[in-house]
Amino acid sequence: MNKPLARCALCVDTAGLINVPPGWTFVEVPVAGIQAAPRADCVIVSAALDAVAMADVRRLHLPVIALFDSSGPIDPAQLDSCDAYLFADDDADTVDRLLEEATALSQGYSVRDMSDVAARTIGALGADAARIAQALESLAARAVPGQPEPVTAASVRRLIKQRRDRDKFLPAMLFADPAWDMLLDLTAARLESVDVPVSSLCIAAAVPTTTALRWIRTLTEAGLFQRRNDPGDARRNFVTLTDRAAQAMFDWLRQFSAQWQAG
Repeated sequence: MNKPLARCALCVDTAGLINVPPGWTFVEVPVAGIQAAPRADCVIVSAALDAVAMADVRRLHLPVIALFDSSGPIDPAQLDSCDAYLFADDDADTVDRLLEEATALSQGYSVRDMSDVAARTIGALGADAARIAQALESLAARAVPGQPEPVTAASVRRLIKQRRDRDKFLPAMLFADPAWDMLLDLTAARLESVDVPVSSLCIAAAVPTTTALRWIRTLTEAGLFQRRNDPGDARRNFVTLTDRAAQAMFDWLRQFSAQWQAG
């Protein structure tokens, strides 16, 4: 049996910082010489890469993966133009999966990871996401008794505001729940027919950007989030709820509204 040819990733200021998976070759190239770089399947850049350099990388028309390694400030606008996200502590299997998915035309990024703030293990966060997915799916299967309460974007935004108002009276760290904050934000956006860029969703999570990105990857893998490209600008990515996640959120909100009014 012939040995499969290694796939190639161009690394801009990132070689040596990532666990290289079997079947891949990483080639370090400078931004200045990116246009003369060898043929490759994708480009891995530092999340701290400036907009001018990113524009040069984009001209290759290859999937762009951002690496977060605490090497510098993060430009929120850059988050929306990347096809996947890697972290310096990702193991080789995770890197392999993300590179394969980022380079497949029909797929987006996915992940299992850890929370920076809570210092959870990668496995623990993945288990959290799985529990969220199972709980929402179970809720969606239940019938809501009586007349269903309407779910509106305004009611969801009020709920989000109430969550933020807690921070005025008690330490915000007591209520850190980025998964739920992002689910609520995407639910409201779906009702408003508004597209949510990755950078905006990170802000809605109310946690550090790297923590939010790890959660976005985790919830994508759990089947709750999905990524799609901006039809007007292929360099920009949006995040939306999957249909099953949206249905579960609507069912929970109807039930919550009915119980709240009954109380």
